[in-house]
Amino acid sequence: MDKNIGEQLNKAYEAFRQACMDRDSAVKELQQKQTENYEQRIREQQEQLSLQQTIIDKLKSQLLLVNSTQDNNYGCVPLLEDSETRKNNLTVDQPQDKVISGIAREKLPKVRRQEVSSPRKETSARSLGSPLLHERGN
Repeated sequence: MDKNIGEQLNKAYEAFRQACMDRDSAVKELQQKQTENYEQRIREQQEQLSLQQTIIDKLKSQLLLVNSTQDNNYGCVPLLEDSETRKNNLTVDQPQDKVISGIAREKLPKVRRQEVSSPRKETSARSLGSPLLHERGN
């Protein structure tokens, strides 16, 4: 009988030892997968950040170019604010040409609204109250 109990204890111990090794192996495998997953996410975020920085740099250079060639009478070029960005559903993931075309579309209606709401003042002689030469009674 003692031999039977001893064999059962040995089998139970061996099963326990195997279960512990399997558990340790599974933990290591899970940790490895998590590490690889985190590293992949970090790489993707770094690539996205790099792309965003490139877009920002290009937009800044374009803004500087526009501001340097723009006449002082027209003021500054309006930038998209956060609310306008959300309104136009622009995201950083979009290619640069889509973002730029969204900015161009946003600027165009503003310029037209400004022209309609505040037309340029006339500086002709008629607007100053002076009759034109042919209107004067000689």
